Amino acid sequence: MISLVNLIMTTLTVNIQNEKDLPVLKEILNRFGLNYVVDVESDYAFTDAEIKDLLKTKQDFIEGKTTARDWTDIEEDLNSAYN
Repeated sequence: MISLVNLIMTTLTVNIQNEKDLPVLKEILNRFGLNYVVDVESDYAFTDAEIKDLLKTKQDFIEGKTTARDWTDIEEDLNSAYN
């Protein structure tokens, strides 16, 4: 005997503009018995390594191990590297 299983899945992406709509939409999906995942987007998500590096840089600055650089100095370095 051969059994076939239908594994087709459809993905629906919804961009919710009003936070108040999310609970309503979740209730509708729950009532239909649908499985869903809510992803909250941010402008940028730092990796653990980036956060660790930023905290180390901050601590080094506080302890006097490094100094702050003037923006024009940083900008010159960037321009020379990418121009």
